[in-house]
Amino acid sequence: MSKENADLVLKTAMDSGITSRKELANFMGQMQVESGNFQHLEENLHYSPERLLELFSNRGVKTLDQARSIVAGGPEAVGNAVYGGEWGKQKGNTEPGDGYEYRGRGFIQLTGRKNYREAGERLNMDLVNHPDDAAKPEIAARAAVNYWKTFVASRGHQEDINKATKIINGGYNGLSERMKAVHEWEARLEMGYKPGMADPLAPTPTLRQGSHGSQVSQVQNELRDLGYRDKDSRPLAVTGKFDSSTKQAVEAFQTASGLKADGVIGPTTRHRLDEAHQANQSTKAAAPDNTPAEAKSHTFVPEAKAAQTAASSNGKPDEDSYFRNLVRREQEIRQPTMQSQGATQTPEKTRTTGLHAGL
Repeated sequence: MSKENADLVLKTAMDSGITSRKELANFMGQMQVESGNFQHLEENLHYSPERLLELFSNRGVKTLDQARSIVAGGPEAVGNAVYGGEWGKQKGNTEPGDGYEYRGRGFIQLTGRKNYREAGERLNMDLVNHPDDAAKPEIAARAAVNYWKTFVASRGHQEDINKATKIINGGYNGLSERMKAVHEWEARLEMGYKPGMADPLAPTPTLRQGSHGSQVSQVQNELRDLGYRDKDSRPLAVTGKFDSSTKQAVEAFQTASGLKADGVIGPTTRHRLDEAHQANQSTKAAAPDNTPAEAKSHTFVPEAKAAQTAASSNGKPDEDSYFRNLVRREQEIRQPTMQSQGATQTPEKTRTTGLHAGL
């Protein structure tokens, strides 16, 4: 999953006023599936003849030989074939080449000249003459949120996975995949996840002195922002190398947070550090311009939470126990089944990117 894109979409949704955890989870799960884990902002039209026939038999692709002929013409021929004809006319594709020109783009995978025009009007931009703009991450995030509010939330279906899928997809393609993604996002949000924090569901590497890489850089950056310094009392350097100064800063943070001060970054320390950094950033953002600099850089130390007090022999929260609590909580959140969502009433179809918004 592209975490950078996912964080962008989540922040855009939250900034737009979407605050319900269940709605955010449904929105993020739907966008994740539509965009192939937030990685594909432009539809891939490189189908095999067999796959083309399977997916688009209702769009005029009737035989395997016909599918082979279309595929031989390349992505442009495929786009014009599946997004043209009578279906295309309903979506405003009335000019030669419109099918390919207005293929699926963005996190919501807009398709059709009509949808591009209407989305552009709502966003106050010209997407008809500049359709490639719909694939730019910032615009794609705004378009996704706007589409959600216009066509899903306005109908009161923002927390209903089935109904949101039908509106976005035009059917129920990949319904089980969408349910899984939605429940995972609900688990993340339940754990307090916000843009910029480490993904609590991602495997968390244990970092210690001698480790190196981007994960170490992120830890160093967060510790530095929280005001922790090296052994010479200088702001902690962001080098990507877990050196003795980083270990000392980690130990100081663990002590201040009521954790065992072993200088090792495990799941508990990482989660606490992310929480503290996020809270500190929020405090700085809310501070008036005349607030003294030392107040703005105040190191935030969160209160110990009940879920984080699985004690070890020395009375300190234990990394492994806390991580097990997170996993167990995630599993509890995932308990709702497809039957409870009504999924068994609608057979799942094979999913393909591009058969989405506006169908």
